[in-house]
Amino acid sequence: MVVVRRLDEEEFKACFAEPMTNITATANAVVDIWPYVDALNLDEVGVPYLNDVHYVYRDAQNRFDQVLIGTGRFNALLVIVIDLGRSAVFGHFLLDLNKEYGVTGGYLRPV
Repeated sequence: MVVVRRLDEEEFKACFAEPMTNITATANAVVDIWPYVDALNLDEVGVPYLNDVHYVYRDAQNRFDQVLIGTGRFNALLVIVIDLGRSAVFGHFLLDLNKEYGVTGGYLRPV
């Protein structure tokens, strides 16, 4: 059984150390995220469906990778946070770019 953990905003922001580096092209999977993703209840997350991985970012202290997965919600990405020291999924966070950057508008559209 996979245990999922929704990160609150404070926990999620603690996983950043600037500058974040886009490692999408060179990333090696530290852990298989898909069993974790499959265990998520998308209704609880707040998205109708998930797409593919769009980006992978690593924090400047090499503590965390953030795997950004597209969703069926406009300007929203599911972020799976990987704890590199433990080689394990730390948790997930729904990054709502509309809320984060004050963008409005809003019908459902794949990202």
